[in-house]
Amino acid sequence: MPMLANANVMRESYFWPPVVPVQASQTDIPSAVDAGGAQPEFVPFPTQAQFETGDTWISGGRRYRLYGLQACLRGTNVTVSAGVVRDCGELDLIMAQALIRDTRPVCATIKNLDQNNAVVACQTTTGRHRYDLATYMIAQGWGFAAVDSAGQLIVPGYRVAEESARSARAGLWAYSDLPHPVSILQQQAGAQQ
Repeated sequence: MPMLANANVMRESYFWPPVVPVQASQTDIPSAVDAGGAQPEFVPFPTQAQFETGDTWISGGRRYRLYGLQACLRGTNVTVSAGVVRDCGELDLIMAQALIRDTRPVCATIKNLDQNNAVVACQTTTGRHRYDLATYMIAQGWGFAAVDSAGQLIVPGYRVAEESARSARAGLWAYSDLPHPVSILQQQAGAQQ
């Protein structure tokens, strides 16, 4: 993939990258018709959520997935310093929890997949501005632009945030051996065909 062409990324995990102010447009989020015809209602992020990954959590017996975001996969490793290897999915999960705790987003169900699974869009507020949570996480380097089964970006605007994070070596991009989850998932899908 072109975005992985520069694999010699410096490892600078000791500083926090600047916030990149990019947002997904409303056209990138499924219409209210997908959610059953009514305007989705934004509610505070559940305080008792149990995270499965950096993009999925369980609350009230239901699994929620953040729309258009792909977290780093558990079981894939990054070298955080000489001789120190960590699970990329676990690092991503820890940071997702911290970002959600700090930004206190509100979320709306945009599609119920079944009685136990839903896809949500979340927003966070800074000052007078609302930001798409997935865009924020991707721009900080703690998430990636997800693709569908055909390899097409689910939210094309998220690629801009991802490229900005990669260029700034933000978050997980600070590690030169970052196992890009979309590439891994596409390779696995190709192997199954």
